[in-house]
Amino acid sequence: MKYDAQITELKNLLPSAKNILIAVPAGADIDKLAAALSLFLTLEVSGKQVSIVCDDNILVAQSHLFGIDHVGKTLPSGNGGNLTLTLEGVAASDGTVPALEKLDWYAEAGHLNLVFHVLPGQTFQPAKIIPHYQGSGFNLVFTVGAVNLNALGNIYTQNQQVFSGIHIVNIDNQANNSSFGQTSVLDTQASSLSEMMANLISDLGYSLDADSGSNLLIGVFDATNNLLNPKVTADTYMAVAQCLQVGGRKPTSTGQNQIQENTPQNVIAQAQPTYDWNAVSAAIGQKSAPSVAPAVSQDQPSPEERPAEEGVVSETVEPDWLTPKIFKGSSLG
Repeated sequence: MKYDAQITELKNLLPSAKNILIAVPAGADIDKLAAALSLFLTLEVSGKQVSIVCDDNILVAQSHLFGIDHVGKTLPSGNGGNLTLTLEGVAASDGTVPALEKLDWYAEAGHLNLVFHVLPGQTFQPAKIIPHYQGSGFNLVFTVGAVNLNALGNIYTQNQQVFSGIHIVNIDNQANNSSFGQTSVLDTQASSLSEMMANLISDLGYSLDADSGSNLLIGVFDATNNLLNPKVTADTYMAVAQCLQVGGRKPTSTGQNQIQENTPQNVIAQAQPTYDWNAVSAAIGQKSAPSVAPAVSQDQPSPEERPAEEGVVSETVEPDWLTPKIFKGSSLG
């Protein structure tokens, strides 16, 4: 298990955690969203109540990820936790409330009444009363791809109390991560967060399904330029193989589909990226597929078949090339 040493405490907390928050940084790319959504789908299938948030608008290029419609821009309200009533405009800069002597409460006819005792000659008039739940009832918070909490944007700055006093799981592959959180799963050698998530989900004792596997394949391929990035290793191919085994689908892009509709097949063969699927098979212990020589398109003649005006010149001089030629005909015009 690749990350087992980093998640010892998390494995003890996760079984009893019923309400979980997954936070993605603002400006998240496809890899970060794919990894976070795969974790979301996995935990949800296991029976957890899970919320996923990102302080950003979802782009069209990200709309094909499974579960993308569950990503919110704000924390869910009324999710449990301590209710806090914020009264604006009544506190001084030093944190005191000069007009307030004390605060009482009493229940009456099924209602709760709060009594603010005001000092004589003082005015106590809040500009606004804002209710919110402190902690929102979350048992665990996962951050995926955030170098620090501020990278979460308004998700953090407007809800700092949610992240205070709660176990934070920090998952990232960036070298400048500040190692915040009680659990930090950091792997700067990983080619993508999606590769990390494939291993982490397994290490936590969960199984991928076709939807989460498809998300991770999209994330891996996008982050590694279709497996051509130098950071791709055997672990990357193992993660790809794992996703394929559970029914995950290899990503296709709108651009590639358009190429196939409007471009001759011989050009498509040159334009589309190639994947080393033999390496994937080898990673899971299967026999590598035999290599197949590229087929020559019927629309593209071989050099021997091309007419001379296309500029194809034979490298071997014909024996009678320099012999004088005599042309005969039935009539001389």
